[in-house]
Amino acid sequence: MDPAGIDAFYQSVATVSFTLLGLWWVVVQLKFKAGSGDPARRRHAYGISSFFLLPGVMSMVSSVNSDHAALWRVAFGVTALLGALEVVLYLRTGGERSTGPLVVRLGGLVLYVVIALFALRPELTADLGIDLAPREVEAILVALLVVVGANLAWFGLTEPEETAGV
Repeated sequence: MDPAGIDAFYQSVATVSFTLLGLWWVVVQLKFKAGSGDPARRRHAYGISSFFLLPGVMSMVSSVNSDHAALWRVAFGVTALLGALEVVLYLRTGGERSTGPLVVRLGGLVLYVVIALFALRPELTADLGIDLAPREVEAILVALLVVVGANLAWFGLTEPEETAGV
């Protein structure tokens, strides 16, 4: 894919991510208002927010300048590590969890780790025989993170006890 095409993709992903983040914040205000003082509910809502915020930041920074690979590599590496840390911290909190959302979060953790690996070593595409540029592989992974976030938001809306620590 040409640099202009991948930049347009990342700009679209950033727009979608930040729009979903804003919608999720509206849901948080409506759904979690009664439990707003509950740290477990805040942890759960924040964890879902990160699946929209971090892909948005990755995408926004990646589309700044295609000629400087260091920009997307640093952005993807740092935000992926932050995302992985958030999932690990969420999993360390106690509480009752449904199987579906737990599996989806673990999938998100795997995606964050793989994103960080490709940011640290873009040559993995060649090593693994993937016929895509590293930014294209990252684009697919970022899109999957948004899917994870959308699924977690759905579970957050429909699973009454789906909160960390509750």
